[in-house]
Amino acid sequence: MPTTSPKLSSSTRTSPKTPASVLNKLQTSPGGFYAAMPRLVYRTEYFAGGKDGNILITKGQDNDEEFIIHGVFQVSRNNFHFTPDANYDPANVFHGRLADLKLHCQLTAGRNEAFKFSSEDFSAVCENLNAFEKSVPRPRYYETHSVIRDTIGHRSIKLTHRLFQAKDEADDDTSSIDGDGDGNSSTYTDGLSSEFDIATWPVADRCQGHLQDIISTHNMCPLPAYDEDHILIPPLQYEEKLKGALVEAHFAFCHRRMKNSKRDIFEAIVRELIVLSPPAAMPTSRFKRRRLSDGPCTEQRNWGKH
Repeated sequence: MPTTSPKLSSSTRTSPKTPASVLNKLQTSPGGFYAAMPRLVYRTEYFAGGKDGNILITKGQDNDEEFIIHGVFQVSRNNFHFTPDANYDPANVFHGRLADLKLHCQLTAGRNEAFKFSSEDFSAVCENLNAFEKSVPRPRYYETHSVIRDTIGHRSIKLTHRLFQAKDEADDDTSSIDGDGDGNSSTYTDGLSSEFDIATWPVADRCQGHLQDIISTHNMCPLPAYDEDHILIPPLQYEEKLKGALVEAHFAFCHRRMKNSKRDIFEAIVRELIVLSPPAAMPTSRFKRRRLSDGPCTEQRNWGKH
């Protein structure tokens, strides 16, 4: 069975990474490939990882291993659902079960001038992901759910993370992808504080009853996301630390075929995120600081002066 990434751990305070050192890591690190490397599809094949799932692996190795993709991206502020409960609403029948909850966000081209290779290489990254999807033979009339999203000419990559894992899945094989075929591996939580426990996981009140129902049957899989000091980000800080941040992303790639609905679903599954640059402050506006009783602020003498 394919192996997974090594045990995650926190480290001491680190020096800021330079763009050159980050790019060198992405291009030379063992166990994965830089996302913009030309013709990556020729280095891959799919491994049947579950009833309906296939995980992308590295071709030609003695031991089957996940094909890990490295890159630098901007986490979009739009469609950000890397929150402790991903805005799950049990009253919405389309949300399914809490136990099957997946966090997700959109990765876009970087907007940091120092890491301009992120922006310059983004098209090549999307071409590689598109090639991974096209390498799967598909019957006619099947609908494809791509990891690449195109909104008004702006492309993004949907990144997902499964928050809970059934204990029987983890016990069956802690070193392989899970039985549902989405490629999420067991997450090691030894040594983490209580804020990462399933019993104290900070879901909304509407979800608390559903969380209590799965405490005895599921393990917690915290998001493997680290801040600039390489400290694991607590769940209540996901939005503050990640929404709009520039990140180093490492992810696997998975395909699931839904025969009943005639859909081919592709997923980019997060294996590790490291914040390189925190989210920029939101733009300010003088209009928000005015008093309506003072009249039109654009008619006032000091309007427009700092």
